[in-house]
Amino acid sequence: MVAGRRSARGTIRGAAALRRKRSTGGSPPALTHVHHRRNRRVHVFIWLAVAAFLPLLAGPGFAGAPAYWPAVQSSGGVSAAVAPGVLYSHYSVRTSNGPLSIHHLRVDLANPSVRLGTALANNQLISGDETVSSMMAHWSGAVAGINGDFFDIGDSGMPLNIMVRDGVLLRSPTGWAALAIGRDGGVRIERFRWAGSIAVPAARQSYWLSGFNTGIAPNGLTVLSNVRGYGAPEPGRWMRQTVVELAPAGERPGAPAAEAGGHYTVKRVWPQQAYYAPFPEREILLVGEGDAAAWLLHNVEAGMAIDVNLNTQPDWRGLATVVGGGPLLVQNGRRIADPHNPVPDERYVRNPVSAVGITQDGRTMFLVAVDGRQSRLSIGLTQPQLAAYMQWLGAYQAMEFDSGGSVTMAVRFPGRPWPAVVNSPSDGHERAVANALLVFSVPVARQAHGAGLIRGAAAPR
Repeated sequence: MVAGRRSARGTIRGAAALRRKRSTGGSPPALTHVHHRRNRRVHVFIWLAVAAFLPLLAGPGFAGAPAYWPAVQSSGGVSAAVAPGVLYSHYSVRTSNGPLSIHHLRVDLANPSVRLGTALANNQLISGDETVSSMMAHWSGAVAGINGDFFDIGDSGMPLNIMVRDGVLLRSPTGWAALAIGRDGGVRIERFRWAGSIAVPAARQSYWLSGFNTGIAPNGLTVLSNVRGYGAPEPGRWMRQTVVELAPAGERPGAPAAEAGGHYTVKRVWPQQAYYAPFPEREILLVGEGDAAAWLLHNVEAGMAIDVNLNTQPDWRGLATVVGGGPLLVQNGRRIADPHNPVPDERYVRNPVSAVGITQDGRTMFLVAVDGRQSRLSIGLTQPQLAAYMQWLGAYQAMEFDSGGSVTMAVRFPGRPWPAVVNSPSDGHERAVANALLVFSVPVARQAHGAGLIRGAAAPR
């Protein structure tokens, strides 16, 4: 058995429940001057940075306001070029119900220097999470970022929906909406469904997988890789648990270490024991509880071949980046009420919100952050109001990201060494989150000389 870090059993057991509560997540000391202070002096500093690169006023304002919005009394804004193909704008809007502070990035996906990617907090699914500006600071060429998926706040810190990074599946989906970016740079919004399974050819048996790098499913079979962290916990009292250690069969030279799925050989079967991470590189674990534990003991033994199928519908393979969220806001140019809403009770509640939208031709992406819960600055939007705004911007498809205190937009303005948080997080400081969607600017000449960046992939550290 491999020794390693332990954690409370409740931290890593069961499907993580979606909760909203106050987070105490912090940020690295090196970035303290960039964020963690939402006072007047810091905002003056940020807006001086914007003003230094201000090419134009943001336009005539909100003539013909979006549907479901309160009456707009006045509006104004500024825009600043962040990088070729990336334009940041901030609008201050006065409505009959109160003020709104709206930040958005217009990203030209047809620009050859623009790339998209996702960052995982601390490079591990179970972690203390990390701020968006800190994740941006780790990546070369990252010029903007926005918070991503819902996550198990205050507990495991795990993102709650599918995640693909650099073409590698890190976590299985839950059925909520997700932003998918192909290796060719094509961007779309999908709802991925999990269809994973294992097969034991010698026993002529197969078994459905409850999840990949999720919580340990009671009475189910879960696959874990090192990127999840922590491994398999000790079995609870009266709980039957079996852990199967799998090593890749027929190593492929140059295969990425984080990749999982395919052909494996059983190294050992561990009944009623924990198995803590990290475990040997490229190995994975099958963790069965209840009936699944009994099935493993009956059908699996050391030396056997096992096929692990990490399948989704639609297939995640061929995608460079996938980051989860929800609900779906706009579909085929029409506002919708998503029946698979991660937070249905918040549909008509004004909150800080963040979202992503794509135009019908797929050439333009909008990233939006609307502040909220601050009566003098911004009251926030309901989900229908956010959907109407995304449609009003020109989005043909749009979905929400995690909202509330998680809403963060960070921008690295030209000439500045660190990213700056441009919105006003409702916690009073930047919250640590599970993952983020990042926008990169990579010189075309660098790409031509083999920098290793495929369209849609993250930049090298």
